[in-house]
Amino acid sequence: MTKPWYSGIGSILMFHRVCPEENRRRIGGASGLEVSPEYLERSVQYFLDNDYDLISLDRVAEILKGDKPAKKFIALTFDDGYADNFHFAYPVLKKYKVPFTIYVTTSFPEKSAILWWYLLEDFVLNNEEVAFEWEGQTSHFSCKNLSEKEFAYKSIHNFIAQKKSKVPLEDLLKAVLKNHTDGLYSKTKELALSWEQIRELSEDPLVTIGAHTVNHYPLSKLPDSEAEWEITESKVRLENQIGQKVEHFSYPFGTKEEAGNREFEIAKRCGFSTVTTTRIGNIFTEHRHNVECLPRIPVNEKRDGSDVANLVLWLNGMLPGILNKFKKVVTH
Repeated sequence: MTKPWYSGIGSILMFHRVCPEENRRRIGGASGLEVSPEYLERSVQYFLDNDYDLISLDRVAEILKGDKPAKKFIALTFDDGYADNFHFAYPVLKKYKVPFTIYVTTSFPEKSAILWWYLLEDFVLNNEEVAFEWEGQTSHFSCKNLSEKEFAYKSIHNFIAQKKSKVPLEDLLKAVLKNHTDGLYSKTKELALSWEQIRELSEDPLVTIGAHTVNHYPLSKLPDSEAEWEITESKVRLENQIGQKVEHFSYPFGTKEEAGNREFEIAKRCGFSTVTTTRIGNIFTEHRHNVECLPRIPVNEKRDGSDVANLVLWLNGMLPGILNKFKKVVTH
């Protein structure tokens, strides 16, 4: 029943990592960012079998300018810039000639990013309690079982992501992770795309390289000048590396807490063809007036029990409709 009203003209899907499953204990919040190569391939096969048009973000921009699509479309996007996008996602999508976009946080290939969400996962998994003091307040979490670990991870993750202090992120991580901060950049070296890989990807017409800021900070927590620098500088650095214009952008984190009207205005001034959030929703023709804040559908293999058919509940608008209180066009 929801399909005619809430499925829109198509969907932009949001992925992060594509990697083989690991035979070790994981925490849902972190592992939920990952899908297996097999799941990605089953998803592509499902879309093709069900007559979706798999398109690039350039084509999405054309549609929003008024070029009517022949059928429901799907555009695949991958956030951050993980090396497994090159090693595992790219071969699958190349096999089926599916266009896709990777939004690159430039500190990833520069190896100056701190992938703290993975450091935090390891820290919580390896400890039975976590306690830290920050700005005069003490936080304490019991982590004796998986349920407690999940709660601790989610709580600390949100605390770090919403950090409002001007104190450097590295100082906060040292306070939280205590004596486990010798390898703050180890996950970056292990997991991030290199510039060489990004340049190779950019040379394939199937691949679009989009911007995702320099440092992956929540933009709403930054002063005006810093927020604008994060967006514009990432565009410049990518263009210098790949020798092409960067026409598409995605806000880090991307909820209403991290990206709002100020960030939308900055992105509009940059002249991007499309800009995506993590607001959940499908794309409607009315989004032509809101190309600086397009919603996406998050892909989560574990949420959907590895069953691609469950993704249909998102694509047909049932779950986005419920989540958005039956508001069609999701923007702010």
